[in-house]
Amino acid sequence: MVNTIKSECLEKYILGRSFQIPREDGITENYDLFIFCCGWESRCTEVINYDKGDFQFNSAAIISFNLGDVLGYNREYMDLLVSFSTRKTTKLIFLNHEPTDLDAIIYDIDKMIADLVKDLERPINIGMDITCCPRFVFLHLLGYCLRNNAAKEISFFYSEGIYETSPKEYVHTKGNWKIIEIPGLEARDLKLNKKLFVVSAGWEGNRYRSIVAKYEPDHLGILLPDPGFNSDYVYKSREECKPLIEDYNLGNDAIVSAPAGDAIAAWKVLKAPSLNMIDHHIAYLTFGPKPHSLAMGIRGFLYDAISVIYRIPEEYIKIEVKPNGVLWRYDIKNLLFI
Repeated sequence: MVNTIKSECLEKYILGRSFQIPREDGITENYDLFIFCCGWESRCTEVINYDKGDFQFNSAAIISFNLGDVLGYNREYMDLLVSFSTRKTTKLIFLNHEPTDLDAIIYDIDKMIADLVKDLERPINIGMDITCCPRFVFLHLLGYCLRNNAAKEISFFYSEGIYETSPKEYVHTKGNWKIIEIPGLEARDLKLNKKLFVVSAGWEGNRYRSIVAKYEPDHLGILLPDPGFNSDYVYKSREECKPLIEDYNLGNDAIVSAPAGDAIAAWKVLKAPSLNMIDHHIAYLTFGPKPHSLAMGIRGFLYDAISVIYRIPEEYIKIEVKPNGVLWRYDIKNLLFI
């Protein structure tokens, strides 16, 4: 069965489509490279449960992290991903780093992609599960592949989740945040003086409120995850944004919404005129759901005036997120290769 397109967006030469994959249909694509990310959350293995025999890849990589002497992943989940990958291919790469060792992460991702492009002598097709992958990693990979014409199509997968803790008690990071531009998704027009910040809303509102206050943008916009995975998650995101809305006296035109799990729908609403002021340096703050971060990465790549921003915390807190049975696929196609 052909999956039904949920959303579609074409901007310049990049075409995006989103799908929800029925478990009974499964994943039927064949990729040159499939990238998994192993973490603490049980949903990091959900994508392999959609194999009906036709989910294939010629090479695989598993990304994981260490937090000092502590594993940043569950060994059981790693064993499952290794077992699945080695049934499909003999070419398995392990990328393991400290989450703050950004230079090493960038080097290994770039080298992995460049080596495969060189070996195959053509742009490649990539599948990547971003469910438990840090935003920095998949956004950099996106920027590298698009900027270097390394991939003709990338399919990102994302499993919606049920959080072990209630939204009111949710805390995922400790310490100060380090704010960086994603390498490969930096603004290239540096002559603009006015600033417009667009915040992808998540659950740590006090954090991004202090960041916005520090940099004093001239204008502010907000991307809300609505509808969310459930009504409590939507309510939490809206409550976290209230102080920012009041600080900047934001009207309805400065606040846009897209489903929390639909990266392509989020990409489309980022085109709103209030979020695209002429002669402004636009900063996308990727603090909300990963699908919305992906949307910001795609659109940020296409425009010289846009920076895609991420935060690196001093420390992560272990949480459990179980799959809720909804798996998304976002196909990003570079039409220059057609």
